[in-house]
Amino acid sequence: MHNNRNEIVETNSPGLIQTNNYIQKDSRQWSNKIQCFLVICIYDKDQKMNEMNSIVKKYRDQGNVMSFPVFENVSGSKSFVIWDQAYKENEQLFIELRLASRNELISKISEKVVFYLLSRYEEISSTPHPILQDKRSCAQAIRRIEELLKKDTFLADYSIWDEFCDWFRMYLIEWVLEEIAFSIGFDEMERLTDREINQLFYQYITKNLEDNIEFQTKFTHIVNRYTKEWVKKIIIALRLETCSIDTINKLLNYEEAPLHTKEHLLNLTKDFTFNMAIHDHILVMNNTPYHSVREAIYKKDFQKQLHSPWPTTPIVKGNTEGYLQIRPQSQTRELNDSACIEKVWIQVQTLSDIDVDVFDSLCSIFLSRARKNDEFITISLDDLLTIRGLKHKLGGDGRRGGFDHKQRKNILKSLSIIQNLWLHLDQITVYSNGKPEQTTLQGRIFLFKNDEELENASLTDRSITFSVDPIFSRYLNGKTRQVALLSLQALRYDPYRQNWEKRLARYLSWRWRTQARKGNILHPNKISTLLESIGKSLDDRSPSRTRERFENALDTLVEDGVIVSWHYEKWDESIANHKGWSRIWLNSLVLIEPPDIILEQYHSIERKTKSSSLKKKNDNQLGKQIKRKRKSQQLSLSQLSEKLGISAPYISGIERGMKHPSFKLRTKILNWLENN
Repeated sequence: MHNNRNEIVETNSPGLIQTNNYIQKDSRQWSNKIQCFLVICIYDKDQKMNEMNSIVKKYRDQGNVMSFPVFENVSGSKSFVIWDQAYKENEQLFIELRLASRNELISKISEKVVFYLLSRYEEISSTPHPILQDKRSCAQAIRRIEELLKKDTFLADYSIWDEFCDWFRMYLIEWVLEEIAFSIGFDEMERLTDREINQLFYQYITKNLEDNIEFQTKFTHIVNRYTKEWVKKIIIALRLETCSIDTINKLLNYEEAPLHTKEHLLNLTKDFTFNMAIHDHILVMNNTPYHSVREAIYKKDFQKQLHSPWPTTPIVKGNTEGYLQIRPQSQTRELNDSACIEKVWIQVQTLSDIDVDVFDSLCSIFLSRARKNDEFITISLDDLLTIRGLKHKLGGDGRRGGFDHKQRKNILKSLSIIQNLWLHLDQITVYSNGKPEQTTLQGRIFLFKNDEELENASLTDRSITFSVDPIFSRYLNGKTRQVALLSLQALRYDPYRQNWEKRLARYLSWRWRTQARKGNILHPNKISTLLESIGKSLDDRSPSRTRERFENALDTLVEDGVIVSWHYEKWDESIANHKGWSRIWLNSLVLIEPPDIILEQYHSIERKTKSSSLKKKNDNQLGKQIKRKRKSQQLSLSQLSEKLGISAPYISGIERGMKHPSFKLRTKILNWLENN
């Protein structure tokens, strides 16, 4: 740019080029000649901690967080221009770069939100928040807020980013065309062909982005102006202006405890799962084929079939029929390769609950990160270890170390098995435009970009790139989307000593979601069905051992918050004193109450008839009163059931407006509400 910038009159509305205070040309004519382009900013991550030091210091010195610009300065980043044609030729690369650039902007906005929360804390308590004493904790809080913004605010809407890019691009075109006009004059510009004006435009904008501090500062200023309005919208949308100290601490995931203990360093694994967790639950697919595959893996019931040398197990559940095989990707070449077949059968012998944990982890990470069902995403092996709750090893100086070679090798082993899963469904119901259709499907569950077998992949390359196979992605569309909340604790139970708890948590997750669709989430479970679903059977020699282990598992689930409570339905304990009691016990029912987050999340998917909707209007207030009173007295549904003499499922139905009590029951409930 020339030094005589005083001749340019900047306007807040793109559309006119002004020189010497005289409108020489309508800039839209010139703007329309410029080919579509993108500006991508690459941020230097090494500057992050230095900037954190700077912003913490500024907060302490000034305190007025809303006056801080989103971008402090233009250093620490590089910007470059690409034409639309070049973008399309290298689309995958540039998509990743665009996402990185977008994530950096969200991270900057998250800084503003975090320090707004800190200022709100100080306003309430008249003391600085303790987290300010630990820059690492500040950085972690920013990452948590960043994921919150990506999921639960308007920043998750891609159209918002398109609008921002169009707005930003218009300003850049305006400024560069001004520069060209000052440099060569309008008469010369008129003589240029469209190709020549684009070449000149590219030269000028590239040079300005590289070394013109004034130009860089100018576009940084308008980005700050735009994103400042975003921050205000976020504060209003999340109701941060009136949040309490408890809410602030929850948002920052801060607990009143020393921040430099070993326990704190070990708990840093929470950082990764925070961006996916919903009240200590993650999302996984919940269609019948997906759950059938999970069961097949931990039951290890694979056999050799006449039609195939590969390990095969039948899939028969409801109206879904087919089979699951473990076979390599390049099965045609290796069908007669005895060494390969033998290797696959060895894999079957090594199947364990760890493989199912990795299976669910892949699914959860994909659901939380992928923007489209056919998108390939890249994750690290450490992500799969972290989500399972495994701890980093501590170094000799007490600093956080990493996962060891054996842990990563186990993950690669599980991935190699998952890569070899092949599902063939002869009969399956899918939904098209809301209507059920019978069809046949076959394919993998997950698709990996790695050509080599994952088990033999180098541990130095600790990342994998994968997507969901099209046969499963159809379950993730619109109204037919089938996902369930799975307790994180299910992944964290010991795969050998606590596989009862692990499998029960997983089965209940699937059952609650399927029963919710029927409006009967608290339907009792038959004990024999529960045992069969987790691959366990009655110990005929000592059935009391089976019962004790089963009850201990349910008690552990209660202690860990996976379930709220459980109790037998119409079970007479005196039966256990008679011979043959175990057969009756197997056919008895047990009612298992899910946590509130399950009831709340699935409330919207329950089927409702027109008549029930009309009745619900009358009973909705009663349900709210019951739930409010129950919560205030810290009663579970089962405990309230005992007090009122009404079944827990029925009370849950009243609370959710699905059940409509008779006059007699309503009177009993109202008496309890009035007298308690």
